Amino acid sequence: MVIFRKMRTFQLLGTNILVLEQGEAMRHTIEGMGGRALVFVMRKTLTRSDVAVHQGRLFITNDKVLRGQLSEEEQTELKTSEGYVNVEVVDPRGEGYEMKLKEWKSLKMFVLTSGWNRLVNDNELEAEIHCIELWSFRVGLKLCFAFE
Repeated sequence: MVIFRKMRTFQLLGTNILVLEQGEAMRHTIEGMGGRALVFVMRKTLTRSDVAVHQGRLFITNDKVLRGQLSEEEQTELKTSEGYVNVEVVDPRGEGYEMKLKEWKSLKMFVLTSGWNRLVNDNELEAEIHCIELWSFRVGLKLCFAFE
């Protein structure tokens, strides 16, 4: 199913950023959590590696937008030996999943891990069939994500 939404663009660090209006259910969920600073991160058709159990991660393909959403503390955490930030990811049903956001410097990409497989399973996500929209937002100081 294709959902058409109102769109607008703005500049962030010299890059045109597409902003879509999020769906009503997702907006309601985020507002109920006390979420703020909602930003569209990416739209992606899931690949086989995104849903493979042995991979257990989602590549975030728009690192420029996400990098602009990270606090100084989060950027520092990503550079430590552990190299991750604890985040919450909310699915279309409003279910929350604790995950880790990591930066894979060799690929210059961010990834969501440690909980991604459960989200894929619970939502019956399939490669080449499901296209997701990923949004970032904050609840207090905590970085969170929601997807539709």
